[in-house]
Amino acid sequence: MTATSAPARPAPVLRGHVTPPLSFARLLGIEVRRSPMPLILPLVAALFWFDSYRPSTSQAPFYPLVTFWNMGQGHTIIDFGPFVAGMAAWIGSRDGRRGTGDLVTATACPRWVAQLAAWAAAAIWAVAAYLVFVGVMFAVYAERGVQGEPPWWWVAVGATAVAAFSAGGFAVGVLVPNRFAAPLAAFAGFLVLIMSSQTGFKDTSGWALVLPTNSNGNFQLDSGIFYPYLPDLPIARIVFLAGLAIAALGLAGLPAAAGERRIRIVAAIVAAAGVAVAGTGAGLASRARLGPHGMVISALHDAASDRPIVFTPVCGGAAFRVCLNPAYHIYLADVIAALTPVAGEVAGLPGAPVRAVQAGAVYTAGEGGSGQTMTITGRPAVLSVTLGGYGFLPGPTGFSSQPTSMTTFDQSMWVLFFDAFTGAGDNAGTSVQRAITAALLAGAGVPFGEQPGLVSQVAGGPSPGPSTANGPVYTAARRFAALPASARHAWLTEYLATIRAGRLTLAQLP
Repeated sequence: MTATSAPARPAPVLRGHVTPPLSFARLLGIEVRRSPMPLILPLVAALFWFDSYRPSTSQAPFYPLVTFWNMGQGHTIIDFGPFVAGMAAWIGSRDGRRGTGDLVTATACPRWVAQLAAWAAAAIWAVAAYLVFVGVMFAVYAERGVQGEPPWWWVAVGATAVAAFSAGGFAVGVLVPNRFAAPLAAFAGFLVLIMSSQTGFKDTSGWALVLPTNSNGNFQLDSGIFYPYLPDLPIARIVFLAGLAIAALGLAGLPAAAGERRIRIVAAIVAAAGVAVAGTGAGLASRARLGPHGMVISALHDAASDRPIVFTPVCGGAAFRVCLNPAYHIYLADVIAALTPVAGEVAGLPGAPVRAVQAGAVYTAGEGGSGQTMTITGRPAVLSVTLGGYGFLPGPTGFSSQPTSMTTFDQSMWVLFFDAFTGAGDNAGTSVQRAITAALLAGAGVPFGEQPGLVSQVAGGPSPGPSTANGPVYTAARRFAALPASARHAWLTEYLATIRAGRLTLAQLP
């Protein structure tokens, strides 16, 4: 007995077939489980602790200070980027190293889609590790009582940068499918970050602001304390880095092994779109202008970011009342001790302040402020103090190996106080204003020979040496300081308005 049947028809070949989302998710799950990216995370964790966290432990307990090195200057990115790029390149070159390119090309899933799944798994591990490490670091900061709000926008920039480095390294592995791809990608990552750091140190405007290691004008004190962090520049950087990642992934789909012609055309379009997105981010950054609270980009700026953070000040002092932002409460007694004697020295004179209040520091074009002025306004007169703009807060501040002494802090505060009182403000002042300040400083206990170095230090400049205390200004100051206190007080009462207006000469000084 025989039976016949129709010949089996071969299944049609689905050219240009796109992997359904469920299949891609299953493939991604497999890649996440088999990804070698976790193997480098212990090394990155050790480097992260040594390079990003450890230097921050010597800073004053304010988020902009403790995160200036690791977030502002991008050291968290430096710790992650090259290693992530190297491992991603190792993953991307897997088929080329093992000689399995022909096997995986014959599968129904386009090769480029499978490669994207492998990259996505590596990026998930890298970005997740970055967020965990930063989260643990911030938790330690909170335990230490660090004041202010964490710079969440800069965390997002770092996470995007890690993803971009993984995409760039993966593209190198796909395009250079051999054992040298990983060290090549890692070295390229280090080189890019070194060049970015060097450019970031000197460029305070233009497209270079988009570089993730550029902290000029956009990461300074009092953000997150007096006003929110401005999101304008972080958004531009996220756009730039995301564009680079998209372009790199598009380049990975250009080789013939990535799929048929239509797949490669899509990859080319993706690469071109990524370049356009990165260019948009750089263009946005090039239009940034420095505002009082950071870099402002008109196309991205939200007026709500300019609203100050509401707080209830902490106050103290009997003879001279001082009120500070509660984040600065640890300095309240120090500020009272520094200002009370000099406020008493000018008490009763026209425009002498009766109390002091803290104001938010103004952003500068460089990597931090030093010696921002005090101002005296209102009736009765109130002294405005910008502690966030001073580089001489007592204790460990900055990256100096020596903490600032109370004597340095007191004398620096006296310089700014007397500059505000005489009307010199944020400039050098007239010769008479400088002479009156010198005489008042001498009355407060600062010898004339030490004053040039102190004044220069407060302004953030190099010390000119004690010999500069022998010019005409100091000659007039010594003459004025030699007068009885009652005579100086009477003369200042009569001529203080003229001194502040800058209409007096050294010859007219008694």
